[in-house]
Amino acid sequence: QGSGLTEVAEATLDPFPDHPDAVGAAVVEERPDGTFAVRVKVDADAAPDTFREVWLITADASALVSLGVMDGEEQTFAVPADVDLRDYVLVDVSQEPVDGDPTHSGDSIVRGELTFL
Repeated sequence: QGSGLTEVAEATLDPFPDHPDAVGAAVVEERPDGTFAVRVKVDADAAPDTFREVWLITADASALVSLGVMDGEEQTFAVPADVDLRDYVLVDVSQEPVDGDPTHSGDSIVRGELTFL
């Protein structure tokens, strides 16, 4: 594509029972400087007074890191340098109430495991 990005992993994001019509996908790209970015696409009905947050979660769900708030249906997020994608293999998009609480609401819309290409 000439953008200097190399696709290194991808995931199909499957809906949770509370969001049966949601569909999603994630692609991990390596940038020319060696850093990584996750491009997330989610198609789901948005509830009023909520926002979507994108997370990376370890396979055993013992740790998670927020990549940021999703604005719209597709967005690219930088992966923090101290996050190893071989450990944080789950991509999760949560529906968050506007309550000032930075932790995961427990209301996941979609989640999927990265497959390295």
